[in-house]
Amino acid sequence: MVQAREGAASPAGEAVPPASAGASATGQAPATTGASATPPTTDQGTGGAGTTPPATAQGPGNTAPTASPAGPCSRDETFRITTVGKGKQPTVQVEPDPGYGKALRAAEVDLDGRGQQDLYVIFPAEAGSDGATMQALYVHCSGDRYAPVWGPEYTLELKPLDTRTQGWRDVVHREKSGTLDAPKVKRVTMRFQGDTYQDASTETEKP
Repeated sequence: MVQAREGAASPAGEAVPPASAGASATGQAPATTGASATPPTTDQGTGGAGTTPPATAQGPGNTAPTASPAGPCSRDETFRITTVGKGKQPTVQVEPDPGYGKALRAAEVDLDGRGQQDLYVIFPAEAGSDGATMQALYVHCSGDRYAPVWGPEYTLELKPLDTRTQGWRDVVHREKSGTLDAPKVKRVTMRFQGDTYQDASTETEKP
């Protein structure tokens, strides 16, 4: 190292003159050059000594984050959903496969008021003894990517309402309750909270 040898004595007993500023491998002026010498690193950048030069300033902490919608689409859990069938309730392909068999697009509805077509999906193969089927709501993120905002869960029906919470349409799902001798149907109103729909109120439908 050059700095380690600069203060060493010569064979004749005389001090070896320090290397000139800029000859150091580190680019720092040696201590014997005086306070007037300016280290080359302070001539670059905008923050003085220790500031990363502009040529390397685009590190992980400085690059702009990838734009993504706030709410459910900002999560890692999104699905690729494509329509592969025809008809009123065409078959859709959900990837990764949630494992509930065939999926049908029951309806397209704008849940969050962005003008995008969100999906109401039914998995008819997953049916309970009370007639409920596995159903889900997916909000459109971009392209063919969707994020789940409710389900998949067993329910008799999902119905978006005209009322809104946080800009999102409220949704009703219907569930059977009561006993075999006195069956009832619950009407559960859900409101959007954070990045999913949550139950807000429940009422029993009249038989």
